[in-house]
Amino acid sequence: MTNDQGFLHQVFGGLAAFAQQHLAEHRRHQERLAAMRDAIEQVVDASEPRIRLVGNYADKLLGAVETASLYVEKVLRQLPPAATLDARAWSRDPQVNAFFATTDDLQALLAEAPGIQAFFKESGVERGYALMLMVKQETEFFGTALRGDVLVRDVRQIRVSFSRHRLFFPAINEKRLREDLQQRMLVFLATRALERINNLRDQRSMLEEQRRRLQAQLRALRSHAQGLQPLLSPTDSSMHRETALEQRLVQVEKDLVAARKPLGTLDDYLKQIQQVLSQPETYLQARPLTLRLTRLGIKLSPQSPESGETISLIELNSLGEQRIGVLVRFGRETLPPG
Repeated sequence: MTNDQGFLHQVFGGLAAFAQQHLAEHRRHQERLAAMRDAIEQVVDASEPRIRLVGNYADKLLGAVETASLYVEKVLRQLPPAATLDARAWSRDPQVNAFFATTDDLQALLAEAPGIQAFFKESGVERGYALMLMVKQETEFFGTALRGDVLVRDVRQIRVSFSRHRLFFPAINEKRLREDLQQRMLVFLATRALERINNLRDQRSMLEEQRRRLQAQLRALRSHAQGLQPLLSPTDSSMHRETALEQRLVQVEKDLVAARKPLGTLDDYLKQIQQVLSQPETYLQARPLTLRLTRLGIKLSPQSPESGETISLIELNSLGEQRIGVLVRFGRETLPPG
């Protein structure tokens, strides 16, 4: 093989390798897109359906939707397996016992939870699963506690209790419940993008209204100057007011130009959605929480010699609200007849 032939062989070999690599990357991208297609369409439906008019909108959203989906999966992995809600579990499971002061409270939740009776009637199953959200409260008081082998009085203690229990999204099994939660969390993030878009629209509308009012005030002031108004009020005062209105109008028009930029085109709307989905932790946080409690709900330190049980929870934080999230299961027999 001559030098020229060797050179051509290397060139064409390199081109073939590049083409193969490009085809492989394209194939992987199409596989990712196919896997995320339903999630992308859910995001678009929940945020701004008009972005379907943007060319290759699904490709442009792919990375952000993948990021959000992976984050949601991470949050759901932190949720322990479903805990049983019934009188027997309340007496034996420290976690369920901590959630409810009495078995009557537990039964009341199941009896009064909206949609649970209808779920059993429609599904025909004997056991249901749901997400239970509740508020954790910590109350300080002074009581007795062990210090070594000595019982000490007037010790500052903290009692942990849970209230405002609610059941959401009943499902026939835990797998279905987790799948439903994954979709709902993704839609939740998409609606945060919609809120962001609406806030930008409202800001723009507010500035447009301010501009209209200032322009009307200036027109009225200048019209008065053409009539008898100069005879009725000092000229300097009118000129000063006109100058002030003009300055305010200039500033409002500058602000309006800036406010229009984020939503100037449908591509800009798509970018707003990308930004929200690329930072899911900003809108939904999940924090592992470990508590060591006595049977009466008294919070113990890890080193305390007093008898207690350790429970592991997940604290969900979103939109300024904090809730403890737990997956639960319950039987049809635990509900009152109805």
